Amino acid sequence: MTAESETGPDAAADPDRRERYATALYATLGFSAERHPWATLSPARREVWYTRADAVIAVADEEIAEALRTSR
Repeated sequence: MTAESETGPDAAADPDRRERYATALYATLGFSAERHPWATLSPARREVWYTRADAVIAVADEEIAEALRTSR
């Protein structure tokens, strides 16, 4: 992972993608996520999930890029 991808510039380019990933990761908490819906989380708590989403997006983008390179 590059330093650039760790800071999330791609996430800034697609905030909807970042939000989708963050909410999907949060939903894996199951009952806790149901008890404390995403919309009720404080900005600080959401930032934790956005950071996790940025990491997942970076890995996914690297895997996609590698797959595209090897398919050529």
